[in-house]
Amino acid sequence: MRELSAITAAHLRAFEFLDEIMELESDKIMLDEDCIVVSGQLATYCIKIDTLLKRLRNPIVYGIGFDTISVHAKGKLDKEKSTYACIQSIADVNVPFADSIAAMIFGLLNDNNFFENENGETLRTALIELYGPDPYSPIGSKMESYFSSRFNAHYDLESLTVSFRGTHGFKWRLGFGNPLAVGFSLEYKKPRQRNWRLLTKDTATVIEDSSSIFTMMNRISRSPGNTIPDSMDWTTSLDLCKLILPLVDEFNHIGEEELESLCEKMEYEHW
Repeated sequence: MRELSAITAAHLRAFEFLDEIMELESDKIMLDEDCIVVSGQLATYCIKIDTLLKRLRNPIVYGIGFDTISVHAKGKLDKEKSTYACIQSIADVNVPFADSIAAMIFGLLNDNNFFENENGETLRTALIELYGPDPYSPIGSKMESYFSSRFNAHYDLESLTVSFRGTHGFKWRLGFGNPLAVGFSLEYKKPRQRNWRLLTKDTATVIEDSSSIFTMMNRISRSPGNTIPDSMDWTTSLDLCKLILPLVDEFNHIGEEELESLCEKMEYEHW
């Protein structure tokens, strides 16, 4: 009972400290109807209060760690345009729960630094999904180094493109400078080819789920290998096969009807 009393007292002190932080930073840490709103330097974050309280009421039932938080554009709370991030505390197991919440809030307040942190991968992913590769967004200055470290890709501010290697000696380049495109332009270079060739002006017209730069780079960086029967993976799809498989010399003689049949068979075998 003495140990339990000490733990309870530590929790109360931690929540008092958290309350003080929220009062001191009232212009950046606010309470909405059902969440704590944190206004960071790069984005706005919502932490659901109910999920925090559930873990306090019964940590056995609701498990360990925080639920995902919603990530919105800087200075906004737009539920139609937001994404999610799973930010977990790095605090010691003996640290009171409220101190872990405070640590997460401090990290979000200083998201400009947390973006560079080795533990900030989920936040980086969420922010780039939210803003895309736009060089003029709040994270625009971080794009070049991030794409280089994550994909070994070259981010070109002048041409508004990001280029990277695929499989089988191919190189790919996604463009995001066309305001009329829902997705991205897609260019390629075959092995020993010097000039870029345009494959599509808008990936959204030929590939499903092509609005996310991460999704596209993960799929295209595995091409054309992921359209070839012996090397398909989780990024393979029928629409991707139709677009890219004809570029591979061994398959460029196949007609559209035969290609569709082949892709459907490959997709079926894969899944």
